[in-house]
Amino acid sequence: MVNKPFNQPGPHATSDAGKANDTQSVSKRDVIREILAFSKSKTKEVDATVTNQTVSAQTPPQVVGPPTASSASDVHPVADQAVTSTPPVDKPLPAPVETKRISNIFLKNLPAPVMKTTLPAVQDRIEVTQQLAYCSALLLYGSSPALATAAELDEQARNPAITLQRFQNLDNKELDWLAEMEKNLPAKERISWLGARMVDEFAKDVLKDSTEIAEIVLLGPVLDKETYRSLLSCTITAFEQSVLLNVDLLQGLVQLVQVAPPDSLVSDDLVKILRVLRICLQDSHQQSSAHPFHLTLALSRLLDVMAEHQVKDLDRVEDHEPLSGILSGLKGSSDPYLMYQACYAFQALQYVPDDESALQSVLRHGTGVVNGLIQVSGVFKLDLGAVLQGLSNLQEALGGIIGVASDVYKGVNSVMENGRGVLDGFKEGFSEGKKRPWYAAIRVAQALFQAGQLKDLNQLIYEAPCRGDSLFQWGICQILGEIASDVMWDTNVRQQAIDLLGDLYKNDSQWGEDESVKTWMVNIISHLSTVSDQAVKTIAIALLKDLHQDQTATIRLPYPLRNRFPLPPSSPLLAGVLAISDIEYDLHKLRLQRLEEYSKGVYIPLQAKPSLLSPDDTLFSLMEKILEFLAGERQVFLVLGDSGAGKSTFNLELEHTLWKDYKKYGPIPLYINLPTIDYPTHDLIEKQLQYLNFSENQIHEMKLHRQFMLICDGYDESQLKTNIHTTNQFNQPGQWQVKVVISCRTQYLGQDYRSRFQPQPVDRYHHTATDLYQEAAVAAFSTAQIQQYVDDYVKELPMVDPIHNKPTWTAEEYMDKLVNIPNLIDLVSNPFLLTLALDALPSVVASKTDLSTIRITRVQLYDSFVRRWLEVNRKRLEASPLSSEERSELDMLIEDNFLYHGIHYQKDLATAIFIDHAGNPVVKYTHLRDKNTWKAAFFNPSGQAKLLRESSTVKRSGAFFRFLHRSLLEYFYSRTIYDPLDYDEEAVDGLDEREPGPDLMTCLSRLNIVTEPSVVQFLAERVRQNPSFRQQLLDAVEESKANATTDTVKIAATTAITILVKAGVTFHDADLRGVKIPGADLSGGQFDYAQFQGADLTGVNLSRSWLREADLSGAKMDGVQFGELPYLELDNSVRACAYSPDGRTLAVGVEIFGIYGVSTYNTSSWTETYSFGAPRKMQTMAFSPDGKRVVFGGKGGWVRLWDCASGQEMFVMRGHTYKVNSVTFSPCGKQIASSSDDETVRVWDSHTGESLFVLEGHRDQVKSVKYSPSGERLVSGGSDDTIRFWNLETGEVGIVLDSSLGEVRTLAFSTDGRWIASGHARGGLQLWHAVSGEPGPVLRGHTGGVTGIAFSPDSRWIVSSSHDYTVRLWDASTGNPINTLSSHKAVYDVVFSPNGLHIASGGDDCRVRLWDVDSILTSSVEQQDQIGDVRSTVYSPNGQYILTVGNSHTVKQWNSLTGTPVPLPSELPETKLVLSVSYSLDNIPTVAFNQNRALRLWELQAGSPKSILEGSSAAEYVTMSPCCRWIASIDLYHTVTLWNLASTQHVHILNEKGGPTREIISCLAFSPTGHQLAVGASSGDIWLFDPQSKGLTMSRSIHCCVGVMSFSPDGQQLAVGTYYSLIYLLGLQSEERAIELNGHSKSVQCIAYSPCGEWIASGSEDKTVRVWRRRRPPSDTETWSCVSTVRGYFDMVLGIAWSPTIPMEFVTGCSDESVRVWRVSSDGEDVVVKLFCGTNLAVLHTAGLVLKGTIGLSPMQKKLLVQRGTIDDSLTLEEDGQ
Repeated sequence: MVNKPFNQPGPHATSDAGKANDTQSVSKRDVIREILAFSKSKTKEVDATVTNQTVSAQTPPQVVGPPTASSASDVHPVADQAVTSTPPVDKPLPAPVETKRISNIFLKNLPAPVMKTTLPAVQDRIEVTQQLAYCSALLLYGSSPALATAAELDEQARNPAITLQRFQNLDNKELDWLAEMEKNLPAKERISWLGARMVDEFAKDVLKDSTEIAEIVLLGPVLDKETYRSLLSCTITAFEQSVLLNVDLLQGLVQLVQVAPPDSLVSDDLVKILRVLRICLQDSHQQSSAHPFHLTLALSRLLDVMAEHQVKDLDRVEDHEPLSGILSGLKGSSDPYLMYQACYAFQALQYVPDDESALQSVLRHGTGVVNGLIQVSGVFKLDLGAVLQGLSNLQEALGGIIGVASDVYKGVNSVMENGRGVLDGFKEGFSEGKKRPWYAAIRVAQALFQAGQLKDLNQLIYEAPCRGDSLFQWGICQILGEIASDVMWDTNVRQQAIDLLGDLYKNDSQWGEDESVKTWMVNIISHLSTVSDQAVKTIAIALLKDLHQDQTATIRLPYPLRNRFPLPPSSPLLAGVLAISDIEYDLHKLRLQRLEEYSKGVYIPLQAKPSLLSPDDTLFSLMEKILEFLAGERQVFLVLGDSGAGKSTFNLELEHTLWKDYKKYGPIPLYINLPTIDYPTHDLIEKQLQYLNFSENQIHEMKLHRQFMLICDGYDESQLKTNIHTTNQFNQPGQWQVKVVISCRTQYLGQDYRSRFQPQPVDRYHHTATDLYQEAAVAAFSTAQIQQYVDDYVKELPMVDPIHNKPTWTAEEYMDKLVNIPNLIDLVSNPFLLTLALDALPSVVASKTDLSTIRITRVQLYDSFVRRWLEVNRKRLEASPLSSEERSELDMLIEDNFLYHGIHYQKDLATAIFIDHAGNPVVKYTHLRDKNTWKAAFFNPSGQAKLLRESSTVKRSGAFFRFLHRSLLEYFYSRTIYDPLDYDEEAVDGLDEREPGPDLMTCLSRLNIVTEPSVVQFLAERVRQNPSFRQQLLDAVEESKANATTDTVKIAATTAITILVKAGVTFHDADLRGVKIPGADLSGGQFDYAQFQGADLTGVNLSRSWLREADLSGAKMDGVQFGELPYLELDNSVRACAYSPDGRTLAVGVEIFGIYGVSTYNTSSWTETYSFGAPRKMQTMAFSPDGKRVVFGGKGGWVRLWDCASGQEMFVMRGHTYKVNSVTFSPCGKQIASSSDDETVRVWDSHTGESLFVLEGHRDQVKSVKYSPSGERLVSGGSDDTIRFWNLETGEVGIVLDSSLGEVRTLAFSTDGRWIASGHARGGLQLWHAVSGEPGPVLRGHTGGVTGIAFSPDSRWIVSSSHDYTVRLWDASTGNPINTLSSHKAVYDVVFSPNGLHIASGGDDCRVRLWDVDSILTSSVEQQDQIGDVRSTVYSPNGQYILTVGNSHTVKQWNSLTGTPVPLPSELPETKLVLSVSYSLDNIPTVAFNQNRALRLWELQAGSPKSILEGSSAAEYVTMSPCCRWIASIDLYHTVTLWNLASTQHVHILNEKGGPTREIISCLAFSPTGHQLAVGASSGDIWLFDPQSKGLTMSRSIHCCVGVMSFSPDGQQLAVGTYYSLIYLLGLQSEERAIELNGHSKSVQCIAYSPCGEWIASGSEDKTVRVWRRRRPPSDTETWSCVSTVRGYFDMVLGIAWSPTIPMEFVTGCSDESVRVWRVSSDGEDVVVKLFCGTNLAVLHTAGLVLKGTIGLSPMQKKLLVQRGTIDDSLTLEEDGQ
């Protein structure tokens, strides 16, 4: 049986048929009638005059209009009303055969009755259930448009105002109330919540008295589907479980079915209830005699519902026949009331199952239309003419769907004609199981009064063809009695029902021919004479007297006369819900409050990436990822992002989303602004809940029984350093059960920041649960997100800019500025900066037309934003209704310059927060408590403080105050050190002379801002803008030399030099002798040749600093940080590394001239302890758990065990037939496992060397084998792309994992045993769940095969090594990359130290690199400018700019004086392959590139690029002549082509396909004038061509592979760099022998002459630049010598160029991604090359560093510095510890 919701019109639906009586235009009404095949009626329309009455909640509600009959839509929700109160237009009645007498008692068709009470205000408390039902019904009605016909839909499309007609029966108060509710979603949800909570209370109540049943039935039709079904289910269950028949519960159950909301019932509901009633009816003889009547009545109404909805699932054998038998068995009853209900039920049963209901049958016979939407639901109007015609046709029907045979009619008629008693007639009603027309007529009558068609009901009573049937009369009398007794009807209507009963009794000869019918009528009237309504009671008593009946002697009706539950006299369920002081109700109030307080504004969903260093192609929706986290098993999610990235806005959006979706008893969202909590390290949730006014008992209960979704905002702002998950004992037994989403600024994080957030173990025997932690880094806005934000922002703007009194910009104007102002689109990728930019741009741009000349920085945006904010708020205050005192204060502020005071108010507040409030950005102020503290000056509720606060960027939430954003606090504090109003005359805006504020030294020393990177960043930008500020900071540093007696001077100097370094100020050759800068952050600083003698550098951070040739003699260096460890230098490549378990020893496997051996080192001193050789190539090694033995494997298939103490071999294990790739000890040390190229894994006894198992199953070489930490499992991986688990007891294979990443090269178990990591030949890494074998994250980044892999001891990190020359660190919990280390050649192995502090890696460069993990994690936060290998460099003709191109095809422009990036005038296409860069003669960057297999040459002029050359064939090498006339190229086939740029059609091939000898053309070079072109070949041949004539002018040969060439300035000499490290200088005027320059040790990659021709600079693969000088001895024989070798590069030097304007300056580009500008100075024979500026120098460089007499350096630090090039003899023996 399939349970499908009925497609029923519920209380708030209407049918097409129900439109028949709407007040519509004639044409529309005709369309409706055509659809239903109804004819027009001639009946005159009569307006209803009954007025709706509103009653208070304390009195029974008054109702308007007639009621419904056998349905309790009955409440009747507003949705149950007829759409209009106009009576129907009726179909003409069939012509009567004879004139019939009709008494018109009901004169009007009226709207169905509506219960109304007083409407509460939106935030008022609902006191009674009637009020709740009324409000719920209004909301349903307001949200559910009436059904419309096709014609109406067409008309609505033409006139949308027609849709408002669904509200035509609502008065103004109701419409106003609905409008208010539409604005208040929380209030609407509160009403829904109350109903749902009442259902919960009803379900929990075991007794369920009549008042509670009445309450819940009243709510039935207005509940949502889920809540209704919950109510129905619990009601059915309660009825089934009741021992004695609960009549009230029975009636309530049936009425709930009758009023079911749309689509809320399924067939199983009705069938189940029917079966329960059948069983009860079958057993009813055991209980009260009244029970069969109530059960039969309930059964009748249930069958009516089932018939209306065409239930098909009633089994004839199981249900239909037994029920028919029970009903037939009641024909022997002496109770006429029971007999009638049984007969009615029997007739209803004939329509279940059936294809149409009785009412549909009537309409089909009357109209010929079967309309499945027509149901007895009180929401439509019946055409009486069609009804009477249908009833007449039914009388005449023979068979058919209605199945009524003529002999049945005869039988019924004979009963009437013979005058037999009604009981006999009832008995006949059961004969043959036939359908009877009287039942259909009664259903019509019920539908008429349910729809309010009382006038039509009146006519039906007198004109129904079966009106002589006593059963019809009985049913009509019951309907009239129910109308008269129902308080939902107006008193007039109830009196008219009694009058109609009286008229039928007294004046209708056909009515009551059977005396029992008249007795039934008298009993009904007698019952009505006892009702509480005095008017109804009076007319009933009068009628009894008129009928000569004695009221006291009249037989009373033994059963209540009602068709619906009475309205509840009180509201115990609602009162119980409202009185609930438990958690759920208070949570509901909190939910409403938070939803109401939420102000979304302009919000764009954030994108994020897995970690800070993840590539941009890993972006995902942050909201989706966190919702996924909340649904999973992890406990902590860290949201990282820069200041202004949108973290706080996102957190509020997340809270709003979670509260919207909140389900009762579900996880509770709790937003906590951490800075507002005192000591959030403990009792965090308790403190927040107390603030939200939860009681102690509630808090205790939630702690024990509820789960929270904690949203912790502002970890950095609260200045926390601890793990609040650990200190609050979250998710521990008996503690708070939480999921934590916590946000923190990236700049706040330090070393190993994850330890502050990852769930920590409860004791030292457990490991950190890294798999319970997740993080994401908020990504910068994309251009599409910026566009979306701008579009939404513009919609919120007024039409006119209040500041400039001009129309506000359009979205297109904003985007034009953002895109075309250089660098601005990148700057505003930060959401907060985007907000500032949009607000400030109109002022910044003003009347400027050339956008390319505008330069906007972050701090400029803040300046403009603050100015505009204060201007807008000043105007707002001027227009506000202020008190006289406030007006006077405001006038004084404006007169004295409001902008000045507004800025200084916020500067002073920022200072107070940092100094007096420990930097906590949230300040709590209550006037009575804090009026005598520093806070009063800023938060006093009166005076100037109030005016300035209200106009400032400070916001208030209750008693808490804070800046709009943390960055504004930092911005205003930075202005206490540098304020543009004090420096920039244009920014002063006419301010008067004022008393100067604190001097710079005081401001700098007030607070050590080294730990406030955002403040430093603001000030660093000021340095770049204002040379005088820069000089003042330099003076502060200088001041520390002479005056070092106070901490004030030291702090000022420390702050000043930190700002200068972060601003990119270089200190090359600077005199810093004696400076006192303890604790300064000089990381990444440039100090080439700097003099630090005698300086106080205590605690200074020198990580990644450039200290070449610096002198630190006598400096204090205690606690200085270099961020690196010294490496181990060996004689040849390192093949394997392994730490001993105690971490005291590191063993290294090396290859020395074909001999393979092992060396061990003491890790405290890093001195070699012993070494020994191996007979064959050693491939792998491992220590025993006790560190006393080491096992080796290698070529030849041997496995050897050595004793560490003696260095002697213990024994050899033989069995493998090919190379052993991996060996490992079991955790207990008793076994050794080895894997081999022979496709096997072997397990050995480590004490005897005996082979225990040979594990076979791999189908290719087995590359790695590992034991699990418990020792219970062995895992192997191999070239067959599988990972296999082995049973160590049986030697059988278990789980086999197939890897999609291909060949498995190496494996590792996490220390906690949860994960397996596999490294693969194609560079990928894969994590696997160690227990289930399910695949986890894939780690991508290596470009070569993975050679080694290891977990950190706490399982938090993974380190891997590869043939791609890199070591990579990964987050084990997320699979995200942390850092890439690339100081090796090919790396063969990598391991963690047992304490997790260090990583050791060995490779082809003959070194074991020792990496400090903390330094790696620290450097992961800072990223360099990714420009790739710098292959080419060139100066602009004016010398101001440098153009570079990287191997990532990134073209960059730099300022040659500062080394800072300069935006290109226009953009290049993304799909390009850059071949060369240069400048035009007028300094415009020119780029040659391949695109779509064609060579293109563009000038990147402002606005859009100018195309010079398009559509040529693809080229591999391109160069342009200095005169900009010629361009030459080499293609894939070594053809040299020359273009004349004066006419790009002039193309000439100088050398086709390498010439006759098919040479490999390697390079090209133009002479300075462009008159010569040199073509070089790998054979050593060089040809010179004349571009003008295209002829060959000369050829030379150097018999050495030509790599690069350069002409001397006079064009008389050609310098040639070769692949074999030599440089040849060829004279072009004679055939004399070339000059040979020998110095480089590897290939020469670049070479260039100085403009004067006296110097040559060359760069090489040997990572050096050599400077050569021309020397002319008296013999005039030209010679050249190397006068300086510039070291400090970390890869080959690829590009070099001399400045055309600054003598002795040149720039280099290197594969280490650096661009460096050098200046050469010469004092006679002494030549010094000093660094002038550079970019991407983020590697520690100490070549030539002098350290004599330094204090505080450790031996390890000294060793590191010596390795980096520090002068050895600068360290004394005493300093060396020797």
